[in-house]
Amino acid sequence: MSLYSLRRRDHVPRNTRVIVGWDAQLATFYTQVWQVPRRDGALIRNLVAAGIHPYEIDDPATVVDLARPYVHIPEDLHERLAADRLTEDDPTEGRLRDALVKRRAAAVR
Repeated sequence: MSLYSLRRRDHVPRNTRVIVGWDAQLATFYTQVWQVPRRDGALIRNLVAAGIHPYEIDDPATVVDLARPYVHIPEDLHERLAADRLTEDDPTEGRLRDALVKRRAAAVR
């Protein structure tokens, strides 16, 4: 599982947290955006919860786009996420990796 905690944009409240990554167990990319409780005892407020079901998101661009309104996106994040999927343990026994390699090879032709 990979996890990237990203720097929030200036207009986003300070108590907002954003993570994106690859979850090998669920074989999906994910984005979570939430606001941590303030001192007043308010409950955690979930703003985005994507990639929480098996095979839900297979394109890293989707989770990057979901996070973009809240955080600054590193230029290489898309590539890092794609690499994470290739290098993490794959519960599908490599089928996702093999499919991605075939798709890229076909695009090069």
